[in-house]
Order: sequence, then structure tokens, then C-alpha cells
Amino acid sequence: MNQMSMGTQVAKLFRFFSIVIMTVSLFACGGGGGSAGSAGSVSGGSVDSQSPNGKIQLSLVDQAGVESSHISGSSGLLAKAKITNSSGASVGPGVIVTFTLEGAIAVLSSTAGTALTGSDGIATIGMKAGVGTGAGTLTASAVLVGTTSVSAKATFDVSSPNATPVAINFVAAVPSDKSIVIKGAGGILRSEVALLTFAVVDSSNLGIANVKVNFSMLPGTDVVLGASNGITDPSGKVTVTVSSGNSVTTVVVNATVDGTLINTKSDTIAVTTGLVNNAHFDIYPEKLNLEAFNIAGIENKITAFLADANGGVVADGMPVAFTTDSGAIVGDDGTKDTARCLTKNGACSVIWRSQAPFSSTPTVFATVSNGVVVLAKSTQFTANASYGMFVGLPVTVNFLCTTPPAPQSFDFSIVDQNGYSMPTGTTFTPLDLTNVTATVFPATVTAKAAVSLGGTGHSITITPKASCAAGDKGHLFLELTSPKGSKSGAIRIDIVYQ
Repeated sequence: MNQMSMGTQVAKLFRFFSIVIMTVSLFACGGGGGSAGSAGSVSGGSVDSQSPNGKIQLSLVDQAGVESSHISGSSGLLAKAKITNSSGASVGPGVIVTFTLEGAIAVLSSTAGTALTGSDGIATIGMKAGVGTGAGTLTASAVLVGTTSVSAKATFDVSSPNATPVAINFVAAVPSDKSIVIKGAGGILRSEVALLTFAVVDSSNLGIANVKVNFSMLPGTDVVLGASNGITDPSGKVTVTVSSGNSVTTVVVNATVDGTLINTKSDTIAVTTGLVNNAHFDIYPEKLNLEAFNIAGIENKITAFLADANGGVVADGMPVAFTTDSGAIVGDDGTKDTARCLTKNGACSVIWRSQAPFSSTPTVFATVSNGVVVLAKSTQFTANASYGMFVGLPVTVNFLCTTPPAPQSFDFSIVDQNGYSMPTGTTFTPLDLTNVTATVFPATVTAKAAVSLGGTGHSITITPKASCAAGDKGHLFLELTSPKGSKSGAIRIDIVYQ
């Protein structure tokens, strides 16, 4: 190979390596752009990623709205995620944006880490100092159309984890009705302990972690305060308990930021309900008498009323058990296949139903436990029979015709076949009146308000015909009709004119 040919080959090799080096350098410098959907990040600036369906932009600003990436102990930042569609227009309200932080040096104002876009397509969330100092990264992500997601990142730094408290707020009570039961009366749906939550916040209304809060109550009650102080969590919240004693009372807890005059009071917590007391426990029937003897399926509501020694109704959900010496008990207002009911506002009801064995005076018993003893009460009513008898009616009534005859009245009583009063609503009907008229007062039975033997009193007035002669005769019949239509009696009274 001659010298000229060798020079030509060296020149070709040089050009080949030059092209390779330029190509490598071009890719190393990012030439050609990034792929859609990737995310970038700059400290405090607006960064975004996009897809064919839209993009998200994330920026960090201070409380004045000035772009910033610095969190100090006295102020936080607002993260704003703006979402636009494929044409660059705002997506509008209602898109869920999820914010996540790396590490614990900062915390978000939303415990769920989510926010909805407003009408401008922007979702905003607060950030404040957490534990420690240093740099961190916030990521915002959202789903635009279907499963297409976009995300963006922004970096920030925290210089001091200690913000300055400016207020303490009472934020929650459990139970939410702010009422607990007397010690020993707890159970399902009944609590003897209330949880009170306070929040220490800075000038941006962001919670401050690791702040000591002191608790106190006015003396004079047997309510027990769970702790004299507590330390706020990363969200700035601190919780204290109050436990009931043995008396009805109300209590308010005072919370003070340690070493300051910053304080607040809780809502009033009531200790209202104790154990059921025998003097405040009783049962009553809705009806004291009903046509139910030897008739199945007649119902009577039996209600139990319960209160504690102070007259406060017992807590909801206390079971009362029932038994009866005749008929049957259907629980919870006749809706459950049990013989018990659960209290609501200190009362509950069952249904007594007539069936074998039958009795003229059914007795219903109720029992309830207060955790110390079992209390028992009973009530009784009359199961009236449908058929009755007249007591005291004359067989014959005589009128003298020598002078104009005057009406005559007779008192009588009516009892059912068992010797008790007839059912309320039973009526009297004079029938087949011949040469006479008659009226009964009262013409309708009002049964006795107490369970006792004996019937109800009535009177019948018999009026003779206007003119008569000795030897004239007449008669009438008196019939009973029960509310259910059963007929009995048809007692005959003869009229004799002399």
C-alpha cells in the first residue's frame, strides 16, 4: 500500500468517529425533546406533565400568593395544581387531585391528601413544617380521561419545624351529642367517656406539631379528667378524655397552650343518664279492657317506662323482657319474634296478643337489670267476654189505669259471662215493643277503668201507652250487642195494665 492510499483510509476513519461522537453528544444533551407524560421539578416553580388529554401544572406560593419554596416555623405554603384539557382550557370544578409528600419534614392540611379543582381548574392544599429540617418533594397527580393520569412535582425546603401558636380551637367531641352516661351505665351505644379534641394553629390556620397543651376543669364534680396536659400531633391536634362519675352534671374543659395565655373552652359535656331505678320503672297497657276472652288475635300495646334515680331517662338500647300468664308477647312493637323490647328515649313497647290459654284478667310481667339487681313490674287488664247478662231487671211491670199511668224507671247492671264488665262500646237495643216504649241510659257501656269483678250500672225507663184499660197487656225485649257484633240477652219484660 502506497503512502497516498494510507492517507485516504485514515481520513475516512476520522470522519466516521467524528459522526459517532457528535451523535452521542447530541443524545447526551437531551436533543429531540422529552416524551409526553413525564414530570419535571423546579424549586417552587410551575412544573407540569402532559398527555394527549391535558396537563397538570404545580406551583408553590406563600400566604400572600407570591411564588416561594420556603417553609419556616411561622408560615407554610400553598400548593396549587392547575389542570387543563387537550386544548389548553381549564377542566373546571370537581377533578380530584392527590398530593403526596416524601418524608416527614412537612405535612399537608388535608389528612386525606386530596383536594377538588374549583371553577378555575385549580386545586389548592396547604403545607406546613413537620418534623426536622431539609428539602422535600411534593407530587400532585390526577386522572383526566378514563385512566389517563398526569403528575407534577415541586421541591421545597423547611428551615425550622417550630411555628408560633396564635390560637387553640376546640374541634370535636365524641360522642357527637356531647352526652355520656353515669359510671357503670355504659354498654352498646352508651359511653362513659368523652373524647375532646383541640387544635393549635399558626397565623395561617395550619396546625402546629409538638406543642404542649394544659387541661383543666372547674372543681366540684366527680367527673375525671384523663390528663393534665398533652402534646399536639403532626396535624396540631391533641385529645383529652373526661370520664363520668356517679352523679348527673355538666362539665367544660379548658385548654391552654403551655407558657402562653392562649386558651379556649370545650363545648359543654353532659353526664345525664344513670342506671334504671325501681321507683322510676313501670309498665302500662294501652287499653284497660278489650273484647278478647276466647277470641284469638286481639292486641294490646304494653309500654315500659324507665328512668334513673334522678328522673333522667335511661340510655337507648336497654332491653326489657316480658312474660304473660295468658296470651302471647310479640317484641319491639309487634315487629320481632322476641318477648322483649329495646328502649328509645327511656321507653319501649311490646304487643300482647290474645290466644290460649285465655283469662279474663291477663297479667303481663316485665323485668330489667341495672347491673346490680333485676327489677320486676307487672300490669293487668280485663279481657272482656262478648256475651253478657242483665242483673236487676224486672220480669213484669204493672201500670194502674185508674189514673193516667206514669213512666217507671228501674236500675240494673250488666256483666259479661265471667262477672266482669262488658267490653267498652257494648250497646243496648229495646226490641218488639208492644203497648209500651222504653229507653236505656247510658245506652252504651263504658267499661271499668280498673280490673275488678262487677259490671256497669244502667237504668231503663218504661213508658206506658197513653190510654189503657185494665187487662191490657204489652211487652218488650232488651238485647246486648258487643263491639264485635255478638248478641246476647233478649230479656223479656212483660207489661200488665190493671
